[in-house]
Amino acid sequence: MASSNPKENPGKAPAAPSKAAQQPPIGPEQTHDDIAAGKSAGRDLVGASLGNLRRANVASQLFGISILVTLGTAAALIYWTGAAIDKAVAQALAQRPPAAPVPAAPVSSLSSSADFQQQMAALQTQLDTWRREQLLAHKELRESIERVSTTAAASAGQPLLIPAGTLDAGTPGSSRIAEMVPQITPTQKEFIQLKERNRLTAYADEAIATGLRKPLETIVEYLRDSGSEHLHDAAQAEYLRVIRTIWFLQRENPSYRLPVGEIFKNSAITSEADLTTEQLHSLLADHAKQPWEARVRAAILLKNSTDPQTDARLIAAMHADPSLDVAKHAQICFEQRTQRRFRSFDLPAIDAWWEQQHQKPATEKKPAD
Repeated sequence: MASSNPKENPGKAPAAPSKAAQQPPIGPEQTHDDIAAGKSAGRDLVGASLGNLRRANVASQLFGISILVTLGTAAALIYWTGAAIDKAVAQALAQRPPAAPVPAAPVSSLSSSADFQQQMAALQTQLDTWRREQLLAHKELRESIERVSTTAAASAGQPLLIPAGTLDAGTPGSSRIAEMVPQITPTQKEFIQLKERNRLTAYADEAIATGLRKPLETIVEYLRDSGSEHLHDAAQAEYLRVIRTIWFLQRENPSYRLPVGEIFKNSAITSEADLTTEQLHSLLADHAKQPWEARVRAAILLKNSTDPQTDARLIAAMHADPSLDVAKHAQICFEQRTQRRFRSFDLPAIDAWWEQQHQKPATEKKPAD
């Protein structure tokens, strides 16, 4: 009887264990049916997952295909719609009559700043020329009327009255003087007034900057001209600006002294104290050779003069000296000598008062010093 012990048969390999020996032992609560059911359930779960995955892939493919179809349909509709619109527009344009050609707009002469500046300069030149011609024509007409009136009055002993229509072209009662004045628009009139206003300002600036009398006299002429009534306020303002500035402006050097050695070369005079009243009078009246500072200094030195002609010489300097600074100091010296105050450069008031003083008897005159 063969033995089952492997040691007893050393030349024979041991037999492989059976499937029943490899399976785990069945517990007291687990049976073979339960194990078979679990395996079947696992196979069903795996099959269901694979089926769901295939269905999801198919749905994604169908969704992509539907999107592509929709985009293609929309593109086709847009293309067909655009073609239909283009066709309709082409038909409408073909049926529309041709439009008249639009004339080219004229090129403005003021397209560049250089042309504008040139035109403005030309316009200003024309306005200045027209203004001068108007003033000259007005002056000549006034002088002609005055000359004819004076001649007739001297011959007949009575003033000559010019009848209406004398200056006409032969038609009584129709005056032709107005036709001599060119017609201007309101804009041109305003431009002319602005130009004249700027000219007044330029005169005032020149008088203040240089101290000369001539620009101020030009402003006074505007005040006296009856044809410039629209500029009277502007001229009055510029006149007051010049007077106020000149009166309070100290243009001369306070330390200036007369160079008596250069002025009186052939004399033994060495200082201002040696000058006589006649020499100071000559210095004050010498507009051509003596500078304005020398004439101002002469007016200051005449304050203590006892010559009765000094006041008259000071008044003459107020009227005739081309420098406003000399006229100012002449008036200051005159006021200090006569103890009488006047408005700045009020020459009519000074002349009237001086004439009144000369008409008084000698006993009523107030001493100068």
